[in-house]
Amino acid sequence: MRYILLALFTLSSASLMAQFEGTPTISPSDFETKVYDIDSSAHAITLFEHGKTQIDKSESDRSLMVFHHYKTRLKILTKEGYEHANFTIPLYKYGSTFEYITNIKATTYNLVNGKIENIPLKNKDIFLEHKSDFVKLNKFTMPDIQTGSIIELEYTLVSPDIFNFRSWQFQTDIPKLKSDYRVLIPAIYKYNITLKGPLKLSDTKSKLQRECLVLNGNKIDCSDITYFMESIPAFKAEAYMLAPKNYISAVSFELEEMAMSGGGIKSFTKKWSDVDRELMTDKDFGGQLKKTNLLEETLTKLGDTSYNQLDKAKSVFRWVQKNIKWNNTYGKYAQHGIEDALKSKNGNSADINLTLITALNAAGIESYPILVSTRDNGLPNSLHPVISDFNYVIAGVKIQDQTYLADATDPLLPFGQLPMRCINEKGRIIFSKKSSEWIPLINNQISSTHYNFDGSLEPSGVLKGNLTIMYNGMDAVSKRRNILEYPSAEEYQEAIDEQLTSMTVKELNIENLDNNEISLIENFAIEIKLCDEIKGNTFYFNPIFINRTIKNPFNLDERNYHVDIGSRRDESHTITIKLPKGSNIKTSPKNVSFVLPEATARYNYKSELIDDSLHVAQHLSLKKAIYNTDEYFGLKELFSRVIQQLKIDHSFNYNANASL
Repeated sequence: MRYILLALFTLSSASLMAQFEGTPTISPSDFETKVYDIDSSAHAITLFEHGKTQIDKSESDRSLMVFHHYKTRLKILTKEGYEHANFTIPLYKYGSTFEYITNIKATTYNLVNGKIENIPLKNKDIFLEHKSDFVKLNKFTMPDIQTGSIIELEYTLVSPDIFNFRSWQFQTDIPKLKSDYRVLIPAIYKYNITLKGPLKLSDTKSKLQRECLVLNGNKIDCSDITYFMESIPAFKAEAYMLAPKNYISAVSFELEEMAMSGGGIKSFTKKWSDVDRELMTDKDFGGQLKKTNLLEETLTKLGDTSYNQLDKAKSVFRWVQKNIKWNNTYGKYAQHGIEDALKSKNGNSADINLTLITALNAAGIESYPILVSTRDNGLPNSLHPVISDFNYVIAGVKIQDQTYLADATDPLLPFGQLPMRCINEKGRIIFSKKSSEWIPLINNQISSTHYNFDGSLEPSGVLKGNLTIMYNGMDAVSKRRNILEYPSAEEYQEAIDEQLTSMTVKELNIENLDNNEISLIENFAIEIKLCDEIKGNTFYFNPIFINRTIKNPFNLDERNYHVDIGSRRDESHTITIKLPKGSNIKTSPKNVSFVLPEATARYNYKSELIDDSLHVAQHLSLKKAIYNTDEYFGLKELFSRVIQQLKIDHSFNYNANASL
């Protein structure tokens, strides 16, 4: 679904229509089939959009609020574009106040027998979902959508978030012919205004608007700025990327300072020392870290304290994982607090990881909180501290000269490994007695999957043998989660049989499912129809019969953001197949080795026939977790070559009078 902020309710305030005057009326010619130069393959296109944001007094809220007025018109070009008539509308909570929406008008226009018909959206077709204590989602689908439909919508969103004003995204997942955004900022406020993304503005206009706001009897002037952009291509997301908001062309605002009514300036731009002090004195952050006495008695029951610090840290980590279940809510501040979270065995990410940090310190292991902005939340501001940028906290554990990163929210995660949601460039480690500092958010363990098969190919074309798959790192976490979705190993085995129709699992044994500190291993006895019945003394098959790379994850002509795969990766296949006696290779893929500059990635493939046994080894290694834009085309070409390599079957001549 597209994300656009729409309206739900009606407010008896000034008419929204007055906010955007002079928009063109819809005519029959607008429904003509067109191919737009900006993107000839687009399934939908925004014809125009206007935004206007201002700070004003809200009599009903009895405070200053941000009023964001929006109007857009878009066209559905193909059946595939119907999804752009689905909308999800998030409303966020700031303090005790939720954003709300007023003055909605949403209509679908269709050309029927040469006449324009309009079908308005009805209130009964708008649904409200409470996603969390902090987010509500309004969802609806525009009525009577057809190929060629034009959608027009407008609304006003009212928000208490004066600090961040209202960001404007020029770029979305469909192209736009034009987009403009007007802001009226009272002179009492000073904002840091940031333009980001690869696209350039087509124009900017600014002027002074006199007496745009009356506050406490004082008439205040405003800076009136309008940003224009035209011919805006769609932002195309691809595999292995951070949140799109990090790369989309947009303008954002962050409150720097405010003039006080009694005189003087209040600064909102803090130093990290101010943030450190604020966090460590907050009862729901630093206050929780002082509760070591709650945990000391419990920790003495964990066992012998004579083992080394790393083993002790792992023991504490596992104890926290087992005793507080994550409620799937992010947070940098405790939702319930350590004591209540332990009693109820439930809490948000801060409840769990602040408990972990406190427990580690109670056990004599140096540990500190690390503020994190999760992967979908966007990158934190690195120029100056913005505490609202962070929505999560993890633990930094100091053992000898190494700092381990730990998150106890997921019972499948081993100590020292982060979930993918937390791998977002860098976090801020908050020390108790010295200034905080940035720390890279990385998983040192390589994510790997290794396939080993030893079997024989019968003249009927059926391959029988034993397949062993070993998983480590994030691959092991993902596979453990997959297996545990099934009530039993037998049902998991049945699911594999259903998914891989050509393969029959005769036997399955899983090792180390309950021990996430070591490799997860699956052992299969399998039969697979690898090739058609051998005829004419020649048979063909591809020995890489499981998890063969067939699709390139990198397909853009140009990628303006780096490739972030979360950790270094490694995958290998070691295949040994006993062939019918007297077999010899007729054709086979060439033995190859592809290496990117500075050996940042490598692929090797080798096959040979020794005494009627085919030995195949392939190995793909990505030596970096992050590849920059200059390295993108090398990765794209590497995967393209791997795919071409694996398309080639082996063919063999076979002595029909011989037997296995």
